[in-house]
Amino acid sequence: MCNNKVPQRSYSENNTNLPKQLPLVGLGCSSFSSFFSSEDNNDELTVDTVSRELPVVIGWIQTIQHAVLNRGINLLDTAPWYGHGVSETVVGYALDTIILSDEGCDQAQQRKLARSDLIINTKVGRYEADVLKQFDFSYETTIKSVQRSLERMNCSYIDVIQVHDPEFAPSISILLKETIPALLECKRRGWARALGLTGYPLDVQHEILVKAASEFNTIVFDQSLVYCHNNIHDNSLFSVYCFPSERAATDTFAGFCQHSNINLMAAAPLSMGLLTHSGPPAWHPAPTVLKEACVKASKLCASEGVNISSLAILYSLSHPSIGCTLLGMKDEKEVDVAADLASRFSTVNFDKESQDSILDQVLTRKEKDVLEKLLDKTDGPFAQLKEDYRWDGRKAARTFWELVDGM
Repeated sequence: MCNNKVPQRSYSENNTNLPKQLPLVGLGCSSFSSFFSSEDNNDELTVDTVSRELPVVIGWIQTIQHAVLNRGINLLDTAPWYGHGVSETVVGYALDTIILSDEGCDQAQQRKLARSDLIINTKVGRYEADVLKQFDFSYETTIKSVQRSLERMNCSYIDVIQVHDPEFAPSISILLKETIPALLECKRRGWARALGLTGYPLDVQHEILVKAASEFNTIVFDQSLVYCHNNIHDNSLFSVYCFPSERAATDTFAGFCQHSNINLMAAAPLSMGLLTHSGPPAWHPAPTVLKEACVKASKLCASEGVNISSLAILYSLSHPSIGCTLLGMKDEKEVDVAADLASRFSTVNFDKESQDSILDQVLTRKEKDVLEKLLDKTDGPFAQLKEDYRWDGRKAARTFWELVDGM
């Protein structure tokens, strides 16, 4: 562990709603709940039972403190969906210890930060475990959700409020007629600085962004957060030309965002557990052939003495078009691992260098050799995947609503 702070990089020069700089790595806060794992025996921890005095919560608070104050990871991304309120509540507990108050000037205060030194993002649209209450994109619920997030996190405003998993909306029309007007009202009231969109299918995000711009005669969304599309097995954010528009029929999603003045962030560089030695959780939506290919990739890395997760993170961080990459870090050890990897980029000029040039600077000789084998289009573990390098996000949404309709 080197204890260096994560490097900051330029983010938004042309959009004053967004921060001018972001840390290279952001703290994905789903880990601060039992949302993705029950290993810590926190299955019964709910928004009604969570308390800052609980040992596990104390650990989470200390993890956030360490990430922000010691390692410079000053972007926190959470959602009401994560732990169904638990994550936002825990973030609020941590912010109470991190943000400067108006009173006092003791030694503890001297380590704290101004609210403007932090980027705090959350979401609307996805909420409860009960499938009948899981999604709600209505105007009234959206307004109430933002109010509740502000209360839980005890902060005066949210930097970016994002529509969560809009592929599950009953229709794009409800987003245009209810969700977006509610978010614009939240922005007008000063509750949010900027608006964002996040979900898995890139074509759904594209369709919403285009229709919203047409409906409101302006660029509505300042930011797009994508996940699992900027990693070793799926680079479709930059490589798939499937977004016909008035400009051209050959845009990638990244290209579309760039010429639309929509800033890009990415999440899940480990592809939600696929690119780890332990493998993904049982619920992972990836097709079997992709899971098997990732096992081969993991074994290849292990045989060469390279940690597949470290290599996957370095690969995702290296793209100059991504301002910040979100990563879940459940404890201080995981924070230090991610921060140490990010520190390798401290002398990189992202504004002037290509991804290949950046990778050449930050990877060891052995890591370069292994990455070349992983990306080999003839003999690499992902070479034969064709369309199976990703999963069908639209199908997952259809399956969900079929389940609801059958209840």
